[in-house]
Amino acid sequence: MSRNFRDISLPCVMGILNITPDSFSDGGKFFDGDVDKGGFQPKAESHLFELVGAGAEIIDIGGESTRPGSMGVGPETEWQRIERTLKSAIEIPQITVSVDTRYPETARLALECGANIINDVCGTQHFIEMANAVKNFDAHLIVTHNSRSDENFLKISNPTAAIISTFEKILNQAADMNFDERRIILDPGIGFGKTASQNLEIFKKIDEICEKFPNPVVCATSKKSFLREVAKNTNPTALSAATIGTTIHGFLQGCAIFRVHDVVENLAALQFARQLYER
Repeated sequence: MSRNFRDISLPCVMGILNITPDSFSDGGKFFDGDVDKGGFQPKAESHLFELVGAGAEIIDIGGESTRPGSMGVGPETEWQRIERTLKSAIEIPQITVSVDTRYPETARLALECGANIINDVCGTQHFIEMANAVKNFDAHLIVTHNSRSDENFLKISNPTAAIISTFEKILNQAADMNFDERRIILDPGIGFGKTASQNLEIFKKIDEICEKFPNPVVCATSKKSFLREVAKNTNPTALSAATIGTTIHGFLQGCAIFRVHDVVENLAALQFARQLYER
């Protein structure tokens, strides 16, 4: 069975496995045509073992695209997409298995199968509901700051301070419901309802989030659109290179988990940075 998150030595790399036809970076690449009918998933399972072989300590499996403007799917379709590959991943003892979902229904099914982490991309929008789904399992919860439904956030001049304030409220809610705060992992939600300048500002000041909370902080910047603004290039190779830059910066600022598409390259960058700057 897969490893509990507590057994991982941080910082570490989380490999992304999107079993979707429409994700922004790799939509359709690991999606087999009959997957929505519960069919075999050779592309997804093959990539699962590629990520493991590349050295990812966490595999984050998702069945719904989170790119802006994408068509959402319900929890039933999401579960059909991920179930078989998830169960295969759980049988791999050297990894920790995460499920990327906004649905408590999917979270419960995944946890019943043995998933170790629920990565809630809408975590700050319905924390109590998802925490209740996770509470009775030996698992961790990634709470992502998602402001896509809050148009006022786009006007905020200090987005990092606003995110810190929201996370403080989340942790207070956790305490009120007797949810162990040590099981919460924080994701500032770069790309989720922020302008390009806000995304850059948040990432520049991500050390403030890391220093404020004892909880692990996720660096989830892989190939996101704000990198196109910074790199002045939309070429996939350029975005991959820019992502490596964010991994090094994120490590230096105190991030603990690096959620990436390209595991080999980012793991090598992280290992090099650790050799030079191990905290």
